Amino acid sequence: MLAGCANKAALSTQSYADQQDNLHLHVERMIRQMFDTAGRIHPGSPLAIGTILPAQLEGGKSLPEHRALSLQIQESLVTFATQAGLSVIEFKTLPAVHIESGRDLMLSRDVEALSEQVDLQYFLTGTYSQQQHSLMVNLRLIELPAKRVVAAATDYLPNDVAWPQGKVVNRNNMIYRGQY
Repeated sequence: MLAGCANKAALSTQSYADQQDNLHLHVERMIRQMFDTAGRIHPGSPLAIGTILPAQLEGGKSLPEHRALSLQIQESLVTFATQAGLSVIEFKTLPAVHIESGRDLMLSRDVEALSEQVDLQYFLTGTYSQQQHSLMVNLRLIELPAKRVVAAATDYLPNDVAWPQGKVVNRNNMIYRGQY
């Protein structure tokens, strides 16, 4: 069923054809892999997409330097699932627009400001693990409340998929030394 939805969306990679290591392309490949392996899923069933977290995250510690990358993977998954015609629920939506100096906010990660309950049938989430030359990303689509994994995908993303490779790179206010 999802494979049909993905085909209807006519997702095209032509605009990215000359960018071999484009993050969005890697995420598209992974979500297509999930769509191809998914069983019968009704496209109108409410789906939420969670943050892709490190597999080794220990309780109480902050996210590592790949936080921006994991959040961008989440954003790309939202884009592709929406384009495929799925009913994506944005559970981080505030009850009202918050207007502040220089910005308007409708999304938040402040649990106190968000709705306590969200009606979901599916939750798409995943983990990543740092490898020597890549990140291994694992995605899974979970059917709620049965907690049954109905689709999964794994792919390797080059370490420089979001940042150019260099001898010395500054990411998230930290200096990283590459291979010489």
